[in-house]
Amino acid sequence: MSISLKELEEGRRIAALVVRYCGEKYFPLFDRFDREVQKRRSAADRIEAAIGRQVPEIQRESPPP
Repeated sequence: MSISLKELEEGRRIAALVVRYCGEKYFPLFDRFDREVQKRRSAADRIEAAIGRQVPEIQRESPPP
């Protein structure tokens, strides 16, 4: 089962609240969520950039007469 980016972002938000209210000892939990969110965003951005680029047209030689 795969966790969506939206679910990871919600987990990161909750982990940040845990750190705020329960202490710095829970920071590694937040850090893990944060790194995974950044990794997924980066991957998605890279894929979109690759798809969004215009593919240059290949110049073809004219067929022989």
